[in-house]
Amino acid sequence: MNDVSLPHASAAELKAGAAAAYRDIAVHLDGTPEDEVRLAHAEALAVRFGGRLTGLFTNLLPNPASFAGDFGVTALGQLTDSAVAEGDVVERRLRQRLARIGSQQQLRRIETFPGLLEEAVARETRWNDLFVATCARDDDSARWEAMVETALFDSARGLYLLPPKATQRSTIQSILIAWVDSRESARAVAEAMPLIAQASSVQLVTVQEEPHGRMGGAEVLADITGHLAHHGINVDVAVLPLKTTVSEAILQKAYRSATDLIVAGAYGHSRFREWILGGVTRDLLATSPIPLLLAH
Repeated sequence: MNDVSLPHASAAELKAGAAAAYRDIAVHLDGTPEDEVRLAHAEALAVRFGGRLTGLFTNLLPNPASFAGDFGVTALGQLTDSAVAEGDVVERRLRQRLARIGSQQQLRRIETFPGLLEEAVARETRWNDLFVATCARDDDSARWEAMVETALFDSARGLYLLPPKATQRSTIQSILIAWVDSRESARAVAEAMPLIAQASSVQLVTVQEEPHGRMGGAEVLADITGHLAHHGINVDVAVLPLKTTVSEAILQKAYRSATDLIVAGAYGHSRFREWILGGVTRDLLATSPIPLLLAH
């Protein structure tokens, strides 16, 4: 029997094969000025990958637990009617705005009570490839913190999270992958692969928290670096010293490198003390001036 040699794919072919596209992109809309920020980023991604854009309009109704007695029931009904009416106005405006994007768009209205809305958003996100939302920091976005965390934990999808008022970047060329040897980091890389494969610069970094062992040095990067290379993606590798906190080390490196996007696992359970507590994720959500692509 003759040996059969399989043809070797070129680096360009490997990279093209790795770049699965985001065909369905969901974007959070709530009727605030931040809608335009999110839409600008989401529309750019949809155009880049030829995808469909779905606006998820969240209209939060008053919490019934805050009302009791006959007077409370009456007040709840009045406030609910008012919230629904205001939502109707916002929905009409959002439909007009999305119509300017073209035919590859739709709007879904999620209107329910606290505790139910968050899970409803996570369900909608599951059938999309990516969910664009805002890091919960200022008065407008802080009320959606539970929604963002529920989508992270329950959607099984990547979240593209923007700092409030984030300026749209013409294109995402420089990506920093904050890697720790965990399931969450692997999930984040998989969810970000369409963008990673098209980037002109990819950095893979870990933070040296422990002086010895696989978890604390360059060894932890060897396998994932090889995996990306098999996809035709060349990366620059760095082990960052821990001088302040893990999140600050990552952000300082990203700032020095003019990074367009940080990719990281969210709320991991590694042996790193900050990752165990979820501190790195919370710090990045609270302080990063650079968009994040997180997955759990």
